[in-house]
Amino acid sequence: MDVSIAAFVGVALIVLATAFTQSVVGFGFALLSVPIMMQVIGLHRAVILASLIGTANNVYQYRDLRHDQDKDQVKRFLWASFFGAPFGLVAFIYADQHVLKVFLGVGVLLGVILLMRGRDLSETHISLDWIMGIVSGFLLTSTSTNGPPLVFALQARKSEPHVFRSTLNMIFLISGLYGLLLFSIFGEIGMADLWLAVSVLPSMIAGVTVGKVVRNRVHPDRFRIAVLVLLAIAGVNSVYSGLFQ
Repeated sequence: MDVSIAAFVGVALIVLATAFTQSVVGFGFALLSVPIMMQVIGLHRAVILASLIGTANNVYQYRDLRHDQDKDQVKRFLWASFFGAPFGLVAFIYADQHVLKVFLGVGVLLGVILLMRGRDLSETHISLDWIMGIVSGFLLTSTSTNGPPLVFALQARKSEPHVFRSTLNMIFLISGLYGLLLFSIFGEIGMADLWLAVSVLPSMIAGVTVGKVVRNRVHPDRFRIAVLVLLAIAGVNSVYSGLFQ
């Protein structure tokens, strides 16, 4: 690996904390880890590492979460993500990442405001899923933070916590593999990235394991609050990193 011991320890701790968060809430790994890891290993490498570890995380949790997914939503989100991902890859290679971070953060915060006002979109046309899926696919390969559009759509439709986690995990797993394939085809993943990802896998497993214990004790109302708080923090963090870092 071509990182210092201090940087490696920092990345391992970030992975531990964000893997725990995703295990409890159902999302948030890349959304929280990328803005923090970019301070340690740079933005480009943070996106690649978050994609590698995030997908491994979803594979690791698949056995526990595979039964409760909303299969119709999974299909819509995935097809839409497949369409949006190539455009995100172009942005990842050529666009200003800071601009993308600002747009991501603003979009997240607008979604939080709508959800806090109790806007019930459970009967909204399925075009909402397609739109959010395309945006998610774009963010998948441009910033590796593809969760917010999916979270907004699922929360707006009042998905139960167990369905929420399972549906997101399946989408993240398949779309993550698709994103890694695109990154590989365009030569964006190096051997040093793979070795670093493998080296911090124990931290990811530890975070997920502790999160499994905690999530079974979270009340649905507190779960919804936790999702909103996490989205708000991530939105502010994304705007800040885009403007000032």
